[in-house]
Amino acid sequence: MKTYIMFGVKTFSNQLSYRSEVWLRLLGNFVAILILTEIWRAVLGNGEIEGIGVEQMITYSIINTLLAALLLTGISAKVDNSLKTGSIASELIKPLSYPLHLLSEGLGNSFYQLVFTSIPSLFIAWFFFGFLPPASAIHFLFFLIALILALAISFLLGYLISLLAFWLMNHFALNWMLGGFITIFSGSFLPLWFFPDSWVTITKMLPFLYLGYLPAAIYLGAVTIQEIGTFIITGLVWTAGLTLLVCWLWNRAIKRLVVQGG
Repeated sequence: MKTYIMFGVKTFSNQLSYRSEVWLRLLGNFVAILILTEIWRAVLGNGEIEGIGVEQMITYSIINTLLAALLLTGISAKVDNSLKTGSIASELIKPLSYPLHLLSEGLGNSFYQLVFTSIPSLFIAWFFFGFLPPASAIHFLFFLIALILALAISFLLGYLISLLAFWLMNHFALNWMLGGFITIFSGSFLPLWFFPDSWVTITKMLPFLYLGYLPAAIYLGAVTIQEIGTFIITGLVWTAGLTLLVCWLWNRAIKRLVVQGG
């Protein structure tokens, strides 16, 4: 375990070399939040829709903008690069778990983004646009649990895409498709409470709402404690199911590894 922790620490340290990127990310987050804030001010004004006012929507937008930087779906790009260069062959002969190696590096990058991008962006957004406190202490606790689920599910989805690339050899299309599903079904831009019941039913059957809607909705208290319990149990089931799926695919992938390039 110490070895994997060191991988995460090394990734964090390597990111420190790209300090100029931090300013670009801060600017990008500010612009994104500014645009979303103005959209919701224009749509809601001083009114409410489904009991949700402009302050709640601004907070919702801030949470989802900052959460996007922490998700681990980007690990699929690392696997794709290893496949194309052939370096994955050397990775597989190391006495390490390749999936845990990827996870540790992803968490190291997410922690870097949290410290240098998300937290500073949160303070900047709070200063310029306002940011509501959590609905209650228990809602904040469940919000943190939802964040952990978001990290786990995002990693598993990204890893799933990278494993499918072993067969399809087209990472770009798979990654684009995953990004599309996340955009459509996560509720990161438009919360589920604005959608018809039929759409909400479909969305609740998929894992993508854990990557956007659920953490923000829990923070705002838009989800009851009973519903939170159901969501968390369902999220754990998704995590377990995706883990079993990627383990099965990984065992099959290493048996028929085809390296492009190298």
